[in-house]
Amino acid sequence: MSRPSPPDRSSSRRSPAARPTDGELLDAARAVFAERGYAQATMGLIAERADSTKPTLYAHFGDKAALFRATVSREVAALRDWVLTAYEPAGARPLEDRVRLAVMAVFSYAGTHPDSFRLLFDSAVDEMSNERRALADTVATHVLARIHEHLLAHGRTPGPGADLLAAMMVGLVGRAAMHVSHSPGVDPIAAGELATSFVVAALRGLDPALLDHVGDARPCTT
Repeated sequence: MSRPSPPDRSSSRRSPAARPTDGELLDAARAVFAERGYAQATMGLIAERADSTKPTLYAHFGDKAALFRATVSREVAALRDWVLTAYEPAGARPLEDRVRLAVMAVFSYAGTHPDSFRLLFDSAVDEMSNERRALADTVATHVLARIHEHLLAHGRTPGPGADLLAAMMVGLVGRAAMHVSHSPGVDPIAAGELATSFVVAALRGLDPALLDHVGDARPCTT
């Protein structure tokens, strides 16, 4: 008795008239890259997720590296828009409220767009794209502007210490967000509240004189 033939998967593929859009292909790529990481993702898996074919992927984006860069570029732009939009209602609120808006924007994005967030913190992003660094610089610039406003409002002159403080805040939140993106059991919103509490407590306990000392450059001694 002969075995039945396996089902023909090609019959379930899209018809030529219903080819996937670039956006749909990038959605599939985002999902596979987030699940597998760059190294383990394949064009075949992405094509299958998109209900498409490998030749279509190559025709639209080139090789896997080019598809990965295109996917990262789109997701960085989406996160940047999300974060900057969240900053807009801050207005003239106290610095602590602004800090909370900034921190929670990152973690709320992680909770709402987990695949996107996980993709952006794949180690391959650092190796193949500088856009995540550019995003961090954009956020750091915004945070630095708020710190400058706060210091000026309290009669203090911003210096190199303010720049360092902004970099520390962005770095801390970024590392915490990276941990959340790789920890399925962690609630992103609860993690964001914890990160916010940590940063605010650090700001409240900060000795203002330490900011001034950062700018006191001294020659190195041997």
